[in-house]
Amino acid sequence: LMFANPARRALTDALLRAPHAIGHVASASGASVSATSAPAASMMLASLRTQIRSIGDRGVPEEYGQPKTGGTGFLGTPKNHRALLEKRPMSPDVFAADGGWSAHYKFPPVALSSITNRVSGIVLSGALSTGGVIALVAGPEAVPATVEAFKHAAPILVIPAKFALSFPFVFHTLGGFRHLIWDTTMRGINNESANTTSLALFGVSAAASAALAAYTW
Repeated sequence: LMFANPARRALTDALLRAPHAIGHVASASGASVSATSAPAASMMLASLRTQIRSIGDRGVPEEYGQPKTGGTGFLGTPKNHRALLEKRPMSPDVFAADGGWSAHYKFPPVALSSITNRVSGIVLSGALSTGGVIALVAGPEAVPATVEAFKHAAPILVIPAKFALSFPFVFHTLGGFRHLIWDTTMRGINNESANTTSLALFGVSAAASAALAAYTW
């Protein structure tokens, strides 16, 4: 919640702690509110919550999330989506409600591909940053020298390391092309097609990465 008025901020903070103390808080904060009963204070608190809910200094527009220009209507968002959101229950944690480490939700292929796309982007950023730091500290010739030193120190790890670097690159690249098709044509944006292309994305990425890892130059 955002508060533009210090007096209202102090008043509402106290109401959140003890609604029955509204009269004392109002006089202390300088707000012109008379002492009242707890039910009346609760009603006023509800009113304040409605009035002060805002995004920055602009407030929350009535058509927020579904503007008059259409918003996400082309994706099938219903016009009464805000009313539907009010009825939506709180979402549980990712893990089991009993505190265990088992997943609370099922993870279909499209969810796994979405997660992998983000992780692969982080891995690529880390790899490029590592190479950049090595080149910055020891010069550009230090990068191939480091690679050669690794190959001689742990030859058994060369192919796994090449696969570990190839897979994020291939997966993220192909995933980017898939998103480009989605964004420009809106084709394949449904559960069946998304699951199919996700499985294909994993399969092609794994095969191409294995081929790159096995190739020696």
